[in-house]
Amino acid sequence: MLGKILRIIGIILIGLASALMILGAVGTVCIAWFPEKYESLAMMAPYKLIFQTAVVFTFLAGFIGFWSMIALILRRKNGWNLAVIALLLSLATAGTKMFVSNMVRGSVAPTNMRFYFSLFVLAYFLIMRIPSIREKVGFEKRDQADDDLNGLAGGITAMVAGFLTLTVHLWAGPTHTINGVNYVEVIHTELMVAGTVLVVGGLILLARDLWRITAPKRRMAEVLAPVERSL
Repeated sequence: MLGKILRIIGIILIGLASALMILGAVGTVCIAWFPEKYESLAMMAPYKLIFQTAVVFTFLAGFIGFWSMIALILRRKNGWNLAVIALLLSLATAGTKMFVSNMVRGSVAPTNMRFYFSLFVLAYFLIMRIPSIREKVGFEKRDQADDDLNGLAGGITAMVAGFLTLTVHLWAGPTHTINGVNYVEVIHTELMVAGTVLVVGGLILLARDLWRITAPKRRMAEVLAPVERSL
């Protein structure tokens, strides 16, 4: 049972880390390509190439992270490897952005949140590689009885990622507000649409897998009902 719990936690953690990577990449687009359009971001113009490179590789890290989450849910090979690659890319891009941002504007938020969360998730996955723990977790070991639980983990991850997206203007807004302008609001509509899709998709996955998990109990109840009535 402990192995199942650790595996589900790992799936949820890499999913959330990947969502933060994508959100981080989206949130850096303005600074990376259009700093001249905003007076309060003009000081970042000389460093556009650095941020553009960071955006590209952060998007790549997020996609690899989601790919690894799906691989872990489906018990495919290399799911763990893909997760580690995504997290290392996230740390590299976040670390670079933090260094430059601190040098230019004296602040590392909110990239530091992604950096430390990626570091935490990486540490978790490295611990899962310890032989005695790895055997219990069995990321690549097929077990039909656990497949529905992994599906639930995917649904939970989608819902939490959706809530993160829907509320990003609240928790990331203060660090993206420069001279009174909240730059998160520039893509408010897109974030709301993406967040809603994730939440609804997560709810559908949860409902489907809960229905499938409880199906044997319902069938058993249907079989026993006539017997109970006859007693």
